[in-house]
Amino acid sequence: MTSGLNTIPDWNYEGVLSARKGDDPVAGIRSPYAVSLVDLVERFGSTPQRRLLLQGLLDFRAELHEAGLVQGFQWVNGSFMENVEQNDNRPPNDIDLVTFFHVPQGYTNETLAQAFPYIFGSVDLKEKFSVDAYFVALDQTTQESIIESSIYWYSLWSHTRGGIWKGYLQIDLNNSDDQQARLLLDQQDDGEGGQA
Repeated sequence: MTSGLNTIPDWNYEGVLSARKGDDPVAGIRSPYAVSLVDLVERFGSTPQRRLLLQGLLDFRAELHEAGLVQGFQWVNGSFMENVEQNDNRPPNDIDLVTFFHVPQGYTNETLAQAFPYIFGSVDLKEKFSVDAYFVALDQTTQESIIESSIYWYSLWSHTRGGIWKGYLQIDLNNSDDQQARLLLDQQDDGEGGQA
């Protein structure tokens, strides 16, 4: 069930997604890999704990969509993108997420944050949705600031804490396949007797 975007690479022998596909150091297919939300759920919904984290991600995205954030993309990373079950003998704790978004019409960065403090000012997002969420506004921000933010997140996320190169994913912010992703997640739960 691939989306026609990039396919998600397998974990390499170090238990991470490769930072690029193939042996060519200048190959164009590299992290962040643009994939569909359905592909993300299909690939990483392999255990009850991972499905629980994906449910949190879908619920968080529903809040973003309710606030009018439907244009942009999200980078998905953290231990969720690694084979921590094998490498560290534990499940992932959360999903690291940076949302690059266009400010909805009629808002500024400031008025958007004021209208939706439970999204932009909340310290409870991790507890409520199991996402470690960060935001980069693509409008009303200088190009220099967007470049600086992108460099920061790329440099932080392209390596493990131990210095191993790794890849991560990019999903579209629009809600075109959120419902299909929810259905797939429910089917995965049903396949294990409905246990979460």
